[in-house]
Amino acid sequence: MLKSKLFKKLRATLFELWLPIPLFAVACWGLSGIVMYVVLNRSLLAPKYLIVEPKAKLPTQIIVAALPLKVAPSAIFVEVDKNKGISRVKVKTKNTPMTEVVYEFPTTDENQLLSEISKALGMSREDTKNLIKKY
Repeated sequence: MLKSKLFKKLRATLFELWLPIPLFAVACWGLSGIVMYVVLNRSLLAPKYLIVEPKAKLPTQIIVAALPLKVAPSAIFVEVDKNKGISRVKVKTKNTPMTEVVYEFPTTDENQLLSEISKALGMSREDTKNLIKKY
């Protein structure tokens, strides 16, 4: 008799335990289907094309005010810009860690430019004149 009462109580609790589990599983399956439908069918608000904004132009030259640099030039290239009134001088060097030194002079006159270059490089005018190549 004791066994039958215990069996009835045990049977009732097992029924109460196992019945909600399949109902909970069906509810989760249904909700996951709804969430999947919503996620896959939402409209994307991203733009079709990538829009690139131009960055601010950074300075391309760094001007260093220092003592005149003694270099051993192998070639001197001169570019004269008469519109701006300046001359850019590129000096290709040898036997130094820097392979190129760039100078900017506020003159376009050939004689003044030659004297400025020779003064900056610490060379004679004739040696400077022999190394100058215009581009």
